[in-house]
Amino acid sequence: MEVHNRNWLKSVWGQWFELELEKDKLERALTFLAQFQCGLPLKTSLKQLLDQLAEEFTSMNIKKDSYGLAYFLFEIKRLKGAKTDYDNPQNSNLIYVIRERRGIPISLVCVYMLVASRLGLVVEGCNFPGHFLARIEFNGQKVLVDCFRGGKILGEKDLAELHSGSPSFLDEGLQEGASVETIIARVLGNLIRAYDRAGNFADSQLMAELLSGLESIQVRMKTHH
Repeated sequence: MEVHNRNWLKSVWGQWFELELEKDKLERALTFLAQFQCGLPLKTSLKQLLDQLAEEFTSMNIKKDSYGLAYFLFEIKRLKGAKTDYDNPQNSNLIYVIRERRGIPISLVCVYMLVASRLGLVVEGCNFPGHFLARIEFNGQKVLVDCFRGGKILGEKDLAELHSGSPSFLDEGLQEGASVETIIARVLGNLIRAYDRAGNFADSQLMAELLSGLESIQVRMKTHH
């Protein structure tokens, strides 16, 4: 079955590149990874779980903005950072993350982004070194949200603690959202390391192959632009 699942993932993986909308590309790629990690067939799809979260949020008496959604996901639903088993490869599997209510920074941000897209809200990824963040508009200005730490809105001091770079670097982080290709590349990088640490070298190699293919596509995209 493991060999079958790897062959399946390689055969379907390129489908998400062809989609037009960024949110569709992100969800399709993460769906493929979740299906691979859960094993086929699935009883519940990632789409169903994301739809359920969006419907539940809509039914609640919470302000229907990006910050209200963060409060819902990280305070009420208690999605949180996986601090005790950070290196578990399943922490990159969004089905597992939603069910177990824990994950690594980038997987939590992706849940936040994909639920937001169902509600017409804007949540972007911020490719902050070592600790992926979300970017939203709050009180009329762009702010960064740490989904790993309960949806905390970060001030300049918090950002400086996360990264020792220059203030100009921090400003750039607020100005530019991460592309889908950047997000998926980072997810694959996390999976390569997680599978390596787990001694699962076959799956680590598969993720490396997918990452290599993605990097080739990114180079072609830059060339065309």
